[in-house]
Amino acid sequence: MYVCQLSFECELDVELDEAQHAISMLLDQYRYNGQIIGREFPVTLVENKFEIIFVCPEQDSLAVKNNNLQVIQGFERLKKLGLSTPEFKLKGLECQSDFVDGCATPNALILYSTYVQSCSPLRCMEHFSPVPLYKMPESVRKPLIKWQESQAACDQLQMNQLTEIEPFVIEQLGQINSELLQTGDAIAKTIQQELNVPVYQYLYRVGGESLEAEQQRRCPSCDGDWLFTKENHKEPLHGLFDFKCDGCLLVSNVSWDWQ
Repeated sequence: MYVCQLSFECELDVELDEAQHAISMLLDQYRYNGQIIGREFPVTLVENKFEIIFVCPEQDSLAVKNNNLQVIQGFERLKKLGLSTPEFKLKGLECQSDFVDGCATPNALILYSTYVQSCSPLRCMEHFSPVPLYKMPESVRKPLIKWQESQAACDQLQMNQLTEIEPFVIEQLGQINSELLQTGDAIAKTIQQELNVPVYQYLYRVGGESLEAEQQRRCPSCDGDWLFTKENHKEPLHGLFDFKCDGCLLVSNVSWDWQ
C-alpha cells in the first residue's frame, strides 16, 4: 500500500467548517469505494491550503477511472465552495501494510479480516493478498466496509476476553447461522453472481476438547470431511486454514486453544 497526500487550495473565501465538512464527506466516499484505507485522516490547513494524508491500496487508487458517482459528487461540492482541483502526491510505500494482490482476475476469493487489519477484507485465494474494493461490484463496496467494521469489533471484544459478552461475539465470528456471517454470506453470493468467482468465508474457531477432536470436526454446513491438511498437505493453507470445504465455500482453523 502507499501513503498519499491530497491538497486543496482555497481559491475563494471559504468558511472553515463548511470546507472541513465537505472534505470529510469526500474522504468517506473514497473510503466506502475502497480507494483509501482506514477511518481517521488528519486534515491540516497550511496557509490557504488543506492537506490530507492517507493510505491507498495502489499507486493509482485515486485515478478518475476508479471514482464512482458519490466521489464525483464530493468533488463537485468542494468546487462549489471554492476549493481547487486537488494536487495529488505519492509519498511512498506504507511498509507495515500487505501488498495488494497482483492477479488480473483471481480464481477465488476469501472473505477474511481481523481487528488489527484495515486493508480490504477480500483476499485472493491463491496469494492471500488483499483485493481493492473498487475492483468489486459497486453494490458490495460499502456493505463490505460495514461488515469489516462489525467483524473487527467482535474480534476485538473476544481478544479482550470480556466474560459476559465473549460467548456472543465468538458465536458471531464462528457460527454459520450468526448475523455477522449471514451478512458476509449474502455479500459473497452477490460477488459470485456478478463476477463468477467463488468467494469463501472464514469461520473463526476457539475452544474444543482436544487437538484430536478438532481434527475430526466436520463441515458445519454439509457435514462433509473438510480437513485440508489430511491429504497431500503438510501445512495449513496460508498458514491459517486447516479446513476447507469447496462445496460450501468455507475455511476454518483448528481451535487456537490447541495450536
